[in-house]
Amino acid sequence: MTRVRLGTLVAAALLAAGLVTVTGCSSGSSGSRARMYDSVSSMADHSSLVVTGTVRQQRVANDVANASPTTLSTVRIVATAKTDPDHPAGSTVVVRQHGTTRSPGPGMLLEDGGTYLLYLTPSALDGDLADQYFITGGAAGVYVGEDGRTDFRRGMDEGDELPTHLTLADALHG
Repeated sequence: MTRVRLGTLVAAALLAAGLVTVTGCSSGSSGSRARMYDSVSSMADHSSLVVTGTVRQQRVANDVANASPTTLSTVRIVATAKTDPDHPAGSTVVVRQHGTTRSPGPGMLLEDGGTYLLYLTPSALDGDLADQYFITGGAAGVYVGEDGRTDFRRGMDEGDELPTHLTLADALHG
């Protein structure tokens, strides 16, 4: 095998390993970043729940083998734009995010007491963890409450083409 061809194969292998590493970090944090969103309706279509709620409790867990610590936020649902029978207004949902306040992950962490408009996707984890949710599109699915519970601003811009402000009424179509 020629040096040029061997060098090309080594470079391709390193690039592939880097992409796997980045993809693994993203999917384990707040949801998959394999997709960038170009509309609110697209993000809503990829979400099982679209809700407004307030974080009522947080704790750190090491409940998945070979994974970094995870912040679990218990969110009391105030209102819904898209839901299922298990998550009406007044119920709670547990949101998983990679990282802790002492060691943040790649996206923004929800804050205890904060009010948010959230786009959520089931965790797809085993056992009791299957009842928990990731934020759709990582930080893309987080809008922070601005004036009570009616106006929400994007929590973090990761390159998606989404509006900077939303209301619950606009949460499915923008």
